[in-house]
Amino acid sequence: MDNSIKKQQAFSLIEVLVFVSILSMFFVLAAAVVTFSLRDMKINEHKIIATQYADELMEWLRSQKEVDWETFYTKADINGLVYCFNEQVTSVTNITDLISGDCGAVYDGIEGQSPEIFKREATLTTEGLDQVNVLVEVEWKELGNSYKVPIKSVLTLWE
Repeated sequence: MDNSIKKQQAFSLIEVLVFVSILSMFFVLAAAVVTFSLRDMKINEHKIIATQYADELMEWLRSQKEVDWETFYTKADINGLVYCFNEQVTSVTNITDLISGDCGAVYDGIEGQSPEIFKREATLTTEGLDQVNVLVEVEWKELGNSYKVPIKSVLTLWE
């Protein structure tokens, strides 16, 4: 047997501190990535809902054009009248019930949507005797930023 003292291997305090520091930076970075990913996911979720609302409103306007072109055309204006849709489109029976005006900065929202953050507007402008330009915009504010989903279309009289 050898009586020599075997040197034991161990971590020094500095090595442990460096390891813990690197590990903590990794966890902070991972938490930041998860936070940003969740924030972007929520914004994208609201963008999908806003797109559905814009499509729904555009389809409703197309149906109103088909029901009565004359009334639809008279609801439009050369300067562009803005109509605010504070409720579900299905609660508005026809285009004659619409009153032009800005939705304003504060929006009550669409019933049943939580949080009620969406503002829907349709701008109708006439161009010629048989053409109405339609701009549907759904807007919402989130985390101090404004987001908007616009849809443009040209509706004409088909005979």
